[in-house]
Amino acid sequence: MERILILLLALIAQTDALGCMSPVCGANPANKVQNCDPNGEEICGKFNGRRSNNIRFAGLDLHCPVKEPIFAPISGILTYEMPFGGDPSKVCADQAARIDGTGQWQGYYAIITTVILSKYGGEVSAGERIGSAGNIECALEHTQQSNTNYVQLQVFREGKPVDPTNHFTDCMCTGQICETNNKNLLIGGFKGDSRFNGVKGVEIVCTLAEEDAETTDDIVTRAPVIYSPIEGELIGRKRLNFDQANRRYEGCENEGLFIVGTGKWTDFTVNLYNVRYRDDLGFGRKHIAQGQPIGYRLTCPKASNSIFVEVRFQGTVVNVTNQFLAKDCKLPDFGILY
Repeated sequence: MERILILLLALIAQTDALGCMSPVCGANPANKVQNCDPNGEEICGKFNGRRSNNIRFAGLDLHCPVKEPIFAPISGILTYEMPFGGDPSKVCADQAARIDGTGQWQGYYAIITTVILSKYGGEVSAGERIGSAGNIECALEHTQQSNTNYVQLQVFREGKPVDPTNHFTDCMCTGQICETNNKNLLIGGFKGDSRFNGVKGVEIVCTLAEEDAETTDDIVTRAPVIYSPIEGELIGRKRLNFDQANRRYEGCENEGLFIVGTGKWTDFTVNLYNVRYRDDLGFGRKHIAQGQPIGYRLTCPKASNSIFVEVRFQGTVVNVTNQFLAKDCKLPDFGILY
């Protein structure tokens, strides 16, 4: 049991956020965007908002006092940049961090300005401290400077700027679900599955996990850990088939989990199939955090190398494929009155 708990604790730290970025500024965990309009009519620090110099900026201005800790929003390779190209009139603000994404963030890069770096290169993990906030407006005339400091965040995908707002604020991406699949690779798209009474959802690749044997040089396999895609209440075991004649549930493959959403996932429910409950969680209704280990993939003789996930919103099956794949972390419009 102790070895299992150690493994689970390690796996919590290794799971990929899959679309949701870590807060950038230590004093701004909610990623509040700078409001530079004194009348409050327009939040000009938003993506493509019109800044005080009347220029639209394809990035976010995130409130952040000078000297506050700055953290990497994504995992990747850190390098030092001079966003103003060494302009002598802007040298005090001409410091930035560039992070070229790795893993789930391959093909992305992020630039944060102005940052006084504490490290100038190498690998960084999402949430790792990389420096402190500089004064981004120090090169402006005093009358042009705002009352509150901020850092600018730009995110690019394949060289083109993308709006990172929903990767930070109200991020509705589900995160990694199977231990051995950090990108939530799917088998097909949104579909029904006759193995689970025709429920509709997505089939996620979930192969057996491999690790070194304790006493030999062999590689052994084990059931991969399953993480909760949402915050909620874990109701416990879900069974599909009931033997009316013998009045009992039976069959190794007859296992699943049921979660009722809470917090930002209120009104959602999730059914996971080909998954068994973590015995060490105990009995009864349990509150679980998004990303928390909640079970294991089945290893029955007929069990597939995948799990199946059905999501409902207000009782209606919904397609959240983009939220599984982190293509769009904004809450979809389901055509349902909220």
